[in-house]
Formats: sequence, structure tokens, C-alpha cells
Amino acid sequence: MRVDNENPRLGYALAAFAAILWSTLGVLGKFAYSFGADPLTVVSLRAAIATLVVGGVILVTNPSGFMIRRADLPFFLAYGFFGVGLNYIGYFYALKFTTVATAITLLYTYPAIVVVVSFFVFHEPVTAGKVGALVLTFLGIMFTALGASSGSMAWDPRGIIFGLLAGGGNAVYTLAGKRAQTTYSALTVLFYSFLFGATALCAFYFVELGPTLKVNAEISLVILVIALVPTLVGYGLYTFSLRFIEAGKSSIMTSIEPAVAIFLAYLFLRETTTSLQLFGTALIIGGVIILQVKK
Repeated sequence: MRVDNENPRLGYALAAFAAILWSTLGVLGKFAYSFGADPLTVVSLRAAIATLVVGGVILVTNPSGFMIRRADLPFFLAYGFFGVGLNYIGYFYALKFTTVATAITLLYTYPAIVVVVSFFVFHEPVTAGKVGALVLTFLGIMFTALGASSGSMAWDPRGIIFGLLAGGGNAVYTLAGKRAQTTYSALTVLFYSFLFGATALCAFYFVELGPTLKVNAEISLVILVIALVPTLVGYGLYTFSLRFIEAGKSSIMTSIEPAVAIFLAYLFLRETTTSLQLFGTALIIGGVIILQVKK
């Protein structure tokens, strides 16, 4: 994508605002649970609503955006299942079993996971900067886990496991999205990732919870906000920011997400964090910034 260097401040502002919107996911997810929502209900409806909205935009603006090669269907199936389904399930179940601070911090292990996968799959070189970032990320995970175990919220290893699972899913989303956008537009990629992710999540919901949709007015409203604001508007602003600044610089700006998410969790949920958790968060964000600066 060609970068318009005449207005970089707008690009930084858009990327930062996108990160702020993404940071609301933790608080919104906790609100949904307080109304009695199940994590599988939240992620299934989130992906389904996002699919319908993006599909509607393509239908109105460029119907040819629905066209993809038949040979690419298996790729998009895997992309949606792992990049969207695994990502959403991991993060929202992590929110159920641990604090917002722990969940968002572990989600941000995905840049390090991308480095490891890229080495084995794409044979990308591992530089000293990448090794340093991996070490910081690993230490950050350890401190975050130790901090969570001594925090006010009961220690539950499922929160750590699902948080790392979300990081793995986000890594798949990043790698697969990078490949897909060499052939298709961003809207096409977004639509099919949501479509197949929503299909997998809804099928899993049917198997686990049956055909009845267990939601009330409060849960429906929160899920609608999740699907429209942090999911669609957030990703839209981030994509638009790439018109004005490079992808690496935009990614650095979005690294403020964990810090904002932790602050919002304290403000609205009164969640407190330990010094070990904050130190672990700083290490992981430091690793993310090192990776992006090296790029």
C-alpha cells in the first residue's frame, strides 16, 4: 500500500485511536459475563455480526469483492478457523478465568510467535534483535503468570493457557492476512476470515450449547457494541492509518493497547494489578516494540 507521507500525524492518531477501541474488549467482555453471557455466545455473535456488516459493505460498494479462487477456499477455511475462531475463543475464555490485565498481556505474545513461525515456515532469518524480543516476551509471560498467581483474583491456569491460545490465534491471523492481501483486497480478506470463523464458532456453539440462543437485552447490546466498535471500527481505523504511516510504525502505536486495557479495567471493574504483572506487561510490550523497530 502506498503511504501518503504528507500527513503522518493523522496516521499516528488513527492507529492510537484504533488501539484504544481494541482495549475496550476486555471491559466489554466482563460486562457481558456479569449479565450471564457465555464466552462462546459472545464470540459467535461477534463474528456473525461482523460478517454481515462487512458483507453488506462489499455488496453496496463492490460486489466483485466476493469473488475468490476456488483453490483458495481451503486457505480461507483455515484462516477463519484458526485466525478468527481460535483467537476469539482464546481471548474471551481468558477473560472468564483471569483478569483483563493478564489476558491482554498474554495476547500480545503474538509478535514473538510470528517470529518463531516465520523462521520455520518462511525461513526468515532470526536476528539478534528478534532473539532479544523473544527473551523479553518469555520473561514477560513468566512474570505475568507469577503476578496473576499472587493477585487478588484466584489463580487459574486456564486463564494463562487461553491467553496464550489467543496470542497464537492472533499470530495466525497476522501471517495469513499478510499472505491473503497480496492477492485480495482488505475487505475481501476481512469478510472471508469473519465468515469462516463465524461458521466454525457457530457450529461449536450448536454442539456445546444446543440450538437455543441464550441472550437477553443487556447481553445483546454489549455484543452488538463489541462487534461494531472495537471489531469493525477499530480495524477500519487501523487499516486507514496505513495510508499515512508505515505498517511497522502503526503497529508500534497499537502497542499502547495493553496499558489502556489495564487502566480501563481498573476504572470500570476495579481490577488491580501486581507489580510483577506490570513488569511482565512492560517486558512484552518492549519485545513488541523491538520487533517493529527492527522491521
